[in-house]
Amino acid sequence: SQKSEPCGRHTMTTFSESKPKPSQPLSQPTPTQPQRPNPSITAISWTGGKDCNLSLLHAHRDPSLDVRYLVVFRVNEKSFLAHPIPFMEAQAKSLGLELLFVDIPQDTNDYMQAYIDGIVNLKVGYGIEVITTGDMDLVGTMERNWMERCCEGASIRVHLPLWKKNREDVLEELLDEGFRIMFSCVKSPFFDASWIGRMLDRNTLEEMKAIADRKLTEDEKESGVKELDLCGERGEYHTMCVDGPLYRWEVMLEREERAKEIVMESKWEGNIHNAKKIWTICLKESGETKEENGG
Repeated sequence: SQKSEPCGRHTMTTFSESKPKPSQPLSQPTPTQPQRPNPSITAISWTGGKDCNLSLLHAHRDPSLDVRYLVVFRVNEKSFLAHPIPFMEAQAKSLGLELLFVDIPQDTNDYMQAYIDGIVNLKVGYGIEVITTGDMDLVGTMERNWMERCCEGASIRVHLPLWKKNREDVLEELLDEGFRIMFSCVKSPFFDASWIGRMLDRNTLEEMKAIADRKLTEDEKESGVKELDLCGERGEYHTMCVDGPLYRWEVMLEREERAKEIVMESKWEGNIHNAKKIWTICLKESGETKEENGG
């Protein structure tokens, strides 16, 4: 079971409005990208966070890929605390890409087959030939990348542009490319509620590096906590992107001033970081997002 503290009553606008930015449709090559015959129709496995946004940029710059879709894999149409669906919808509008959902039955006895079936439906229904994902490493006890195995079962190609990349290099690349990344979920013992809504910049990167360098206590080691992965690959934190080189306008978010706190009272297999407390962003009740000229 989990105990949650309610969100605060007061709302705030996290980001100021900005003018629309000129941009080209993502499916078209830039002048520096010669058009190749028959580029592969590509979808980005999407959460709205930093990794999938960077992988989208890599795919966009690959002339062999024709990026048309963002794909969200979810269980039984459930919402995501760290990655609110209304925010992902606003991102898709700003990026000019269609947002698709693959719903996985909660009562399935074979999650991998459910993913494969969903990917086959994407291939048949939308002609998708490649799925790009921002995965960087294996998760938990997995011996192969999950999406790679699922795409193999569906007979389509997986594209892993960030695979095994140095974590600090990835964060530096995000900053160098001009992405604006907000922390939307953080976990103990490395973070606290004050990180919710903060932006990734070089100051926060230095703080994270210091956290990663500290030695774990014996209690933390015994409870299964490992050193902080700078990119949060063990689920230590999650993010949402509000702007970047491919966004036509900045996506803004109406959120509660107070983060939502969740106390973990039982062992949950999805809690691969073994956190005792989790803090997440909390949208105002309407779940409203705002985007300049975004409809």
